[in-house]
Amino acid sequence: MNPPDPDLGNAVRDFQKGGWIVAILGALGMIARMIFDDEKRPLVVWIKKIFAGAICGVLMYFALHGTSIDPLYKSILYSTCGALAPELFEKQVYQRIKNIWKK
Repeated sequence: MNPPDPDLGNAVRDFQKGGWIVAILGALGMIARMIFDDEKRPLVVWIKKIFAGAICGVLMYFALHGTSIDPLYKSILYSTCGALAPELFEKQVYQRIKNIWKK
Protein backbone atom coordinates (compact mmCIF):
# COMPACT_ATOMS: atom_id res chain seq x y z
CA MET A 1 0.00 0.00 0.00
CA ASN A 2 1.40 3.37 -0.99
CA PRO A 3 1.32 6.20 1.52
CA PRO A 4 -0.87 9.23 0.69
CA ASP A 5 0.65 11.99 -1.40
CA PRO A 6 2.35 14.30 1.12
CA ASP A 7 2.37 17.29 -1.27
CA LEU A 8 -0.02 19.77 0.34
CA GLY A 9 0.24 22.12 -2.64
CA ASN A 10 -1.07 19.38 -4.90
CA ALA A 11 -3.93 18.73 -2.48
CA VAL A 12 -4.83 22.43 -2.45
CA ARG A 13 -4.83 22.58 -6.26
CA ASP A 14 -7.08 19.51 -6.42
CA PHE A 15 -9.35 21.10 -3.82
CA GLN A 16 -9.69 24.25 -5.92
CA LYS A 17 -10.50 22.23 -9.03
CA GLY A 18 -13.39 20.33 -7.48
CA GLY A 19 -12.62 19.22 -3.95
CA TRP A 20 -14.67 22.07 -2.52
CA ILE A 21 -17.73 19.89 -3.07
CA VAL A 22 -16.78 18.02 0.12
CA ALA A 23 -17.68 21.12 2.12
CA ILE A 24 -21.15 20.89 0.61
CA LEU A 25 -21.33 17.17 1.41
CA GLY A 26 -20.33 17.81 5.01
CA ALA A 27 -22.86 20.63 5.33
CA LEU A 28 -25.60 18.48 3.77
CA GLY A 29 -24.83 15.72 6.26
CA MET A 30 -25.40 18.19 9.10
CA ILE A 31 -28.55 19.62 7.49
CA ALA A 32 -30.01 16.14 7.11
CA ARG A 33 -29.25 15.36 10.73
CA MET A 34 -30.83 18.58 11.98
CA ILE A 35 -33.95 18.14 9.82
CA PHE A 36 -34.62 14.69 11.27
CA ASP A 37 -34.02 15.95 14.82
CA ASP A 38 -37.16 17.10 16.63
CA GLU A 39 -35.35 19.66 18.78
CA LYS A 40 -36.07 23.32 17.93
CA ARG A 41 -33.01 25.52 17.56
CA PRO A 42 -32.48 29.16 16.66
CA LEU A 43 -31.16 30.05 13.21
CA VAL A 44 -27.72 30.91 14.61
CA VAL A 45 -27.29 27.36 15.93
CA TRP A 46 -28.28 25.96 12.53
CA ILE A 47 -25.70 28.13 10.78
CA LYS A 48 -22.94 27.26 13.27
CA LYS A 49 -23.56 23.54 12.98
CA ILE A 50 -23.77 23.63 9.19
CA PHE A 51 -20.43 25.49 9.02
CA ALA A 52 -18.95 22.96 11.46
CA GLY A 53 -20.12 20.16 9.14
CA ALA A 54 -18.58 21.89 6.14
CA ILE A 55 -15.26 22.42 7.92
CA CYS A 56 -15.17 18.83 9.08
CA GLY A 57 -15.84 17.65 5.52
CA VAL A 58 -12.90 19.71 4.27
CA LEU A 59 -10.63 18.34 7.00
CA MET A 60 -11.66 14.83 5.99
CA TYR A 61 -10.86 15.69 2.35
CA PHE A 62 -7.28 16.60 3.23
CA ALA A 63 -6.98 13.54 5.47
CA LEU A 64 -8.10 11.22 2.67
CA HIS A 65 -6.39 13.02 -0.21
CA GLY A 66 -4.20 10.63 -2.15
CA THR A 67 -5.63 7.47 -0.62
CA SER A 68 -6.93 4.75 -2.87
CA ILE A 69 -10.49 4.52 -1.55
CA ASP A 70 -13.51 4.21 -3.82
CA PRO A 71 -15.06 7.69 -4.38
CA LEU A 72 -18.46 6.47 -3.15
CA TYR A 73 -16.95 5.52 0.21
CA LYS A 74 -15.10 8.82 0.40
CA SER A 75 -18.34 10.77 -0.14
CA ILE A 76 -20.03 8.73 2.58
CA LEU A 77 -17.15 9.55 4.94
CA TYR A 78 -17.37 13.27 4.11
CA SER A 79 -21.08 13.51 4.83
CA THR A 80 -20.87 11.30 7.93
CA CYS A 81 -18.06 13.45 9.26
CA GLY A 82 -20.19 16.53 8.64
CA ALA A 83 -23.14 15.01 10.48
CA LEU A 84 -20.96 14.16 13.49
CA ALA A 85 -19.04 17.46 13.51
CA PRO A 86 -20.54 18.95 16.71
CA GLU A 87 -19.73 15.85 18.73
CA LEU A 88 -16.21 15.72 17.31
CA PHE A 89 -15.46 19.34 18.13
CA GLU A 90 -17.40 19.72 21.38
CA LYS A 91 -16.17 16.47 22.92
CA GLN A 92 -12.54 17.36 22.21
CA VAL A 93 -12.91 20.85 23.65
CA TYR A 94 -14.69 19.66 26.80
CA GLN A 95 -12.16 16.88 27.39
CA ARG A 96 -9.26 19.30 27.08
CA ILE A 97 -10.89 21.73 29.50
CA LYS A 98 -11.47 18.92 32.00
CA ASN A 99 -7.84 17.83 31.67
CA ILE A 100 -6.63 21.38 32.31
CA TRP A 101 -8.75 21.70 35.45
CA LYS A 102 -7.59 18.32 36.79
CA LYS A 103 -3.93 19.39 36.66
